Amino acid sequence: IAHFTMISSKEDLHKYDVAVVAGSVSTERDLKVLESARKKSRILLALGTCAVHGGPQSLILDEDLEGALAEIYGKKVPKEMKIFAGTPISEYVKVDVEIPGCPPESNDLFQALVDLAHGVVPYKRDYPVCLECKINETECVLVKRGIPCLGPITLGGCNAVCINLGIGCIGCRGPLPKDVNIPSEYEILKSLGISEKTIKRKLRMFSKRVSLNDHEKNLYK
Repeated sequence: IAHFTMISSKEDLHKYDVAVVAGSVSTERDLKVLESARKKSRILLALGTCAVHGGPQSLILDEDLEGALAEIYGKKVPKEMKIFAGTPISEYVKVDVEIPGCPPESNDLFQALVDLAHGVVPYKRDYPVCLECKINETECVLVKRGIPCLGPITLGGCNAVCINLGIGCIGCRGPLPKDVNIPSEYEILKSLGISEKTIKRKLRMFSKRVSLNDHEKNLYK
């Protein structure tokens, strides 16, 4: 590690091979740090679900940001307090490698850095958590036990740790990059008696990138 922004106030004048960025952009300072990291690095790696997908703070995108700030800080929100709704850092700068997870798997970061050091493009998963349940021979908590689970639409890589413990997946690794059937997941959760509002928050808890087909976009109005 050549420089650690969070624990150093010293001006950074160096150039880097890889910049690892965690967290989403919530303030102007965050944006400046991110832009500086992009400018000074050859490769920028987004680490964690907040950096890759926006994280729980992206839920405010469905609400009134100013109203939320007023609820926390009172009616007179300081003018100098310029807050951004949590969004993926890829909306501000070019991202070369993404490693989701809340928290991200340490092995994923280690392997990605080793690959980059050898000039190899890091492996990118494209399968759901459900596949890992199959490999582990873990009973499906959604189908067999009626426990809300986002495993069918969530990117694998965690070894289905929550389902192995009898807990439904909450989607902390973000959605699959393609071929994700959100409407089907919505219907399954609805059949369990879960309200539309709760389903909406479950689906968007970790990622602002989740979207429904046209006939169900009313959930996001």
